[in-house]
Amino acid sequence: MIYFIYGNQPPIIKKRINTIVTQVLGKDKDEMNFVKFNARDTIVQDVVSECNALPLGYDKKVVVLENAYFLLSKKDRVKIESDQDYQTLIDYINHPSEETTLIITVETNELDNKNKVYLALKEKADFLEASTPDKDSWIKFIGDYFTNHLKVKADYDAIREIAARCDGDILLFQNHAKKLALYTNHVTYNDVCMFVPRPLDDNVFAIYNYLITNRNDEAIKLYRDIIETGVEPVYLISTLAKQFRFLSQVSYLSKNGHSQDEIATMLGAKSTRIAIAKKQVYSVSESTVLKTLDDLFNLDYNIKSGLVDRFYAFELFLINFQAE
Repeated sequence: MIYFIYGNQPPIIKKRINTIVTQVLGKDKDEMNFVKFNARDTIVQDVVSECNALPLGYDKKVVVLENAYFLLSKKDRVKIESDQDYQTLIDYINHPSEETTLIITVETNELDNKNKVYLALKEKADFLEASTPDKDSWIKFIGDYFTNHLKVKADYDAIREIAARCDGDILLFQNHAKKLALYTNHVTYNDVCMFVPRPLDDNVFAIYNYLITNRNDEAIKLYRDIIETGVEPVYLISTLAKQFRFLSQVSYLSKNGHSQDEIATMLGAKSTRIAIAKKQVYSVSESTVLKTLDDLFNLDYNIKSGLVDRFYAFELFLINFQAE
């Protein structure tokens, strides 16, 4: 059996490799029946030789060839290219060993569909795509997965919410979808909100929004939930600082007579985000924004210097913040 796994989501590629390996070898995987090569430093003749070698002590073996650069539409220079004998690989693809499962991977969608190896794979191999879908196909994929794979009903607003929270990450979505299917056979919007956490950047924006609207208690509660997932305060500090810096830039440009669309172009942001920031300008004074940026800089420095406890220090910042 031969699999060709490609796409721009490495975690999903890795997951699919692991799934295939488990299906073929079960718990018996070791160096005698599982071999991994990097195509950038291994000639394909050696890969084929390994595929044809009998798995000592086992009935089956798996050979993985990662980074198959020769299948890309734009090829990098690779030292071993002059030594490659691709016809040997093509011959193997056409007549694979019954004892060996060969998995070939590339972490991109930009493939050379006229390449002879690609054409051989297209005819003989199972193609598995691991790519970020567009918005419409992403929502359709989620709906189909609930209905056809998990056999549960999912409301449309629940589908849209989990689509936003998983942000194109298929593996993340599938993990959460399976948990929801165990919980209920009719997934609602509230179920998604209960079981699927928002993306980290959304949570940081929520903390920022709580602060500038004087809801410090809610900011602290959310912060405590976030750190339970293993997120470091220095990341929160950096992302929060970006929000206040953006607010400062919008405020400055707006005061200097620039329109909403002009500011959006200058900052490379969506016009709706500029509109939201312009409203937020009235909630926080310019002096508060500048002081906050200074406080966050000092907090980051003190944490990285080991002068303060990172968790306590950031929570203290949240407690003491005052929007003016």
